[in-house]
Amino acid sequence: MCRLYIPDIGAQLGKTYKIAIVGCGGIGNSHMEGYNLLDNVEVIAAVDPNPYARQAYLGLYDIPKGYASIEEMLETESPDIVSVCAWHLLHPTLTIAAATAGVPAVICEKPMAIGMAAADSMVDACKASGTKLVISHQRRFTPGWERARELVAEGAIGKPIFAKNRVAEGLANWGTHSIDGTRFVLGDPMPDWVMGGVERKTDRHERDVLIEDACIGLVHFDSGVELLIESDLEREGAGAGFFQITGTEGMLDVKETGLRLFNAQTYGWKEIDLDLQEGPKAIGGATNAAQVRELIAWLEGGPEHRGAGHQARVTVEIMMAIYESARRHSRIVFPLQEKAYPLEKMFEEGLLPVEIEGWYDIRGFLKRDGIDEARYAELLAESKGHHGIMRELDKTRKK
Repeated sequence: MCRLYIPDIGAQLGKTYKIAIVGCGGIGNSHMEGYNLLDNVEVIAAVDPNPYARQAYLGLYDIPKGYASIEEMLETESPDIVSVCAWHLLHPTLTIAAATAGVPAVICEKPMAIGMAAADSMVDACKASGTKLVISHQRRFTPGWERARELVAEGAIGKPIFAKNRVAEGLANWGTHSIDGTRFVLGDPMPDWVMGGVERKTDRHERDVLIEDACIGLVHFDSGVELLIESDLEREGAGAGFFQITGTEGMLDVKETGLRLFNAQTYGWKEIDLDLQEGPKAIGGATNAAQVRELIAWLEGGPEHRGAGHQARVTVEIMMAIYESARRHSRIVFPLQEKAYPLEKMFEEGLLPVEIEGWYDIRGFLKRDGIDEARYAELLAESKGHHGIMRELDKTRKK
């Protein structure tokens, strides 16, 4: 039986946890979906430098106070948990600000950071302040992933020997979930070495971060398992929450809400009953609520959160090592020595010359600059989703 939830220890103690959300965009909506399912939390403030985004978010969720910066919010409020829902490059600054202010816990969006120096700065700041750092790899709470982890531990496929991920839209975008999920199901093994290759002919970015057109990486873990990850090579079969694991006695096809097992007892592929009630979403709703529940339990003296910052740091290190391997034309043995962003260094060193001119960002439509804010408010009132609204308004954006 899958265990999506753990006991509400904070609720049992009668404590209400105060929440501040930093970033009033689409992923901020997912965090709110989770908080709205919990009885022992109260969202007291939202932060966004864009006044239109901030006011729309405050009104949508009936949040009492809004601030333009995290510093302004922390001067006035004393949240127990800060949700960092901003874009990647802002994660370290916002997390460190919360930790320095003594906030007990931070839930930061994925990818944790771009580069090991940035990731380590977050871990170090939270360690120094005693802040519990969780990275929002909330798919670790989906029933397919949870049951797959149990089956592997029970020996349903024998000794795992090989795993495969196929993702798209950037390694640090979809790949961070896929790599993290594979490690979770395998019991969180540590990487020994990586070999990787990268292609970048266009001037492609994702949320203001320079990214590759395609890449591939082979990861060897200390458990003996090897993981092959393909990013943007084939769209068919790609998914942030889907991967395959082969063992000495069977195979698993793993999805967030679906799981298939093949071994000597199944006589072919067998769909595993996950006892799904409503089919929880991979992002938002029950999965986000579950990661908050486990964080509250951790705050109250329970076991470490499954999405603790040091686990996400490993995922960042694997991704950066894939890029560094391509840069060095060599196998990278852990720990990774390069602390900056290897892909950006490759570009700066002339190793990835742009052959097809034209800067573009695959998430550029999410930028709020120049959109028709009145029309945004109308569509929001019609219960349209943030991403859908932004795609529509991007077509008539003021350039």
